Amino acid sequence: MSNPLTVPSEQPRIIPAQPPAWLQPRTLLPLGLALTAGIALLIWQYSKAEKARSESNLLLETKPGPETWVQLIRDYPGQPATALALLESAAAASEKKDHRQAAGFYERCVREFPSHPLASAARFAQANQLAAAGDRAAAQTLFLRIMTIQPADAFRTGAAVGLARIQIQENRPEAARQTLNEILAANTGSAFLQEARSLLDSLPPPPAPSPVGQPAAR
Repeated sequence: MSNPLTVPSEQPRIIPAQPPAWLQPRTLLPLGLALTAGIALLIWQYSKAEKARSESNLLLETKPGPETWVQLIRDYPGQPATALALLESAAAASEKKDHRQAAGFYERCVREFPSHPLASAARFAQANQLAAAGDRAAAQTLFLRIMTIQPADAFRTGAAVGLARIQIQENRPEAARQTLNEILAANTGSAFLQEARSLLDSLPPPPAPSPVGQPAAR
């Protein structure tokens, strides 16, 4: 006798597979258009950058001089030729004793081309130009930055010499002595070491230590 509580098994229902939403034509079409537009934009930007690089290099090679430097700085920002134009402009301003303008060109070069091979030299030159312009506070700040930057800056010893010169001008010979002794003890192997030694030797002797108190006479 059959069990009245037995329920016949149902046949499994197979649901047709549905493609993901992102595979729907209404989604793929905008994605494809956006991808195509992105690739086209990258190609255009690359082509534009290469054209600017070629034009700026050719301009610097064929028409070197102050007018070309101005044009490169104005019309070709970020190009290698423009970095050279900034450095040349700074050197020209320095020769004319316009130290503040020279410092401005060097500062712009460091700011716009921080990875340039001459960035450290430009930063050091900027500090020297600030010192020559009489802006001792700004020069000291930059010299100290060069001395403490990590990894060690190639002009670390030169910056110490520059800082010591300012300290001497401010009648702080002991501060200058400490600066020079510290950089000489570091033995950086810099070309500025001889200048640091000469400057240290030119300082007046350090003050004599205070005498130790003698016992009172009876």
